Amino acid sequence: MATNREQMNMRIQAGEFGNPVDLNKVNDAWAAILEEEVAKSGKTIYHSISGLWPQNTGKVAFNGRTTEQVTIPMGAKILCFKRDSDNENAPALGLVWVEE
Repeated sequence: MATNREQMNMRIQAGEFGNPVDLNKVNDAWAAILEEEVAKSGKTIYHSISGLWPQNTGKVAFNGRTTEQVTIPMGAKILCFKRDSDNENAPALGLVWVEE
């Protein structure tokens, strides 16, 4: 059986990603391979949403902002992790999503 690298080289040579090669399509293919390999290993993939900082005013307990477009699939689990840091500017919590 060919390795992932050999399979990707064969797919590139077969013209699956265009001629000239569209690197975005190649990157997407590598990402799919990586997700598949991680899924096989049984490890959970945590997708970052935002860091959260405590708020001392009003009804809002914590707030944060995303740094990129985030799409959370229906049925995904939302988790909030405590973060311990000596840096007083670091977020107190980390918000992530996972698919089970």
